[in-house]
Amino acid sequence: MERKRLERNLHDGAQQRLIALSLELGLLEEGLKDDVEATKRLTQAKDEIATSLEELRDIARGIHPAVVSGHGLEIALEQLVARGAVPVSLTVAVGNRLPEGLEVAAFYVVSESLANIGKHANASTASVEVARVDDHVVVEVIDDGIGGADTERGSGLRSLADRVEALEGRLRIWSPEGGGTRLRAEIPCAS
Repeated sequence: MERKRLERNLHDGAQQRLIALSLELGLLEEGLKDDVEATKRLTQAKDEIATSLEELRDIARGIHPAVVSGHGLEIALEQLVARGAVPVSLTVAVGNRLPEGLEVAAFYVVSESLANIGKHANASTASVEVARVDDHVVVEVIDDGIGGADTERGSGLRSLADRVEALEGRLRIWSPEGGGTRLRAEIPCAS
């Protein structure tokens, strides 16, 4: 319930203020058509606001991925891969529903991985496999992109590792230059 309230507050508060700011910058830009430098800076500011809005929407949706809670990991992943930047093959073999925290973590591993593929990999295809193997859930995301994912720069991969490690799991990434990227999360689960 608290997550839903926070999601609503983000949507109703911060998002609306950013939209109002963007509109105000647009009006200001109209009055400064002749000032090339000012117009350029205003355009950059509006682009930053658009990026911030998109990130805020992702956060708001990410606080509580309702489809995971309501329908389970497999359906949530089907919806996620349908929106992928490249064609994604999906295999989910976990049997019964997993604990919600584990399903949410697996969802985020796939979500962040697909976002990274769309932004950085220059890939033409990807695959996602989620399976229960003994007493672990294994999530593997592979793309045929350019490789070279840097696990030291940027916070996306670090936050994924933190999420997996919080559940006493392990996240590994193989990403040779020119050889695509393979991400594998292994998360313990009760039988």
